[in-house]
Amino acid sequence: MSYYRISLGVFFTSLSLLTVTSFAGPAELAELTEIEKSQSNLNLQKDWAKYRLEKKQHDCYDKFFTTRCLEKARLEHRQEIKEIRAQEIPMRERERVLKSMIKDEQDEQRIKDRNDPAKAKQRADNVKNYEQKQLDQTKREEDLVKKRADSEKRAQENKKANPL
Repeated sequence: MSYYRISLGVFFTSLSLLTVTSFAGPAELAELTEIEKSQSNLNLQKDWAKYRLEKKQHDCYDKFFTTRCLEKARLEHRQEIKEIRAQEIPMRERERVLKSMIKDEQDEQRIKDRNDPAKAKQRADNVKNYEQKQLDQTKREEDLVKKRADSEKRAQENKKANPL
């Protein structure tokens, strides 16, 4: 297990040292999901290390040299956590690089879409349609106010009218 941890740490360290200037593609997205899986595995290892620490601490209270036992348990726990963190650091660095690549690519795509003449024409048409709809809405509201005023006027005229 220790060999696996060390080799995984070396693997992620070597990945983080690579400077990548290419765009994020399916391989990078797959690598990002692999990093997430590895991170969940490391979180599980941390949880087990914490469980073992708490178990050892609990068992230490039954011994005569309690303080020495607790110090030894904490030391072992620190060593386990140190190995886990040694794997996490390069992995998180690589994750930051990948997320940065993905974000840069998305930003470039947004800029390209914003500068696209067809999209610019579509946006202009959308603004024009929106303004027209706003004008139509205000006209409908004015007509409604006018109809209400006219209906009150007609109601007053109908009251004055004699049915016979």
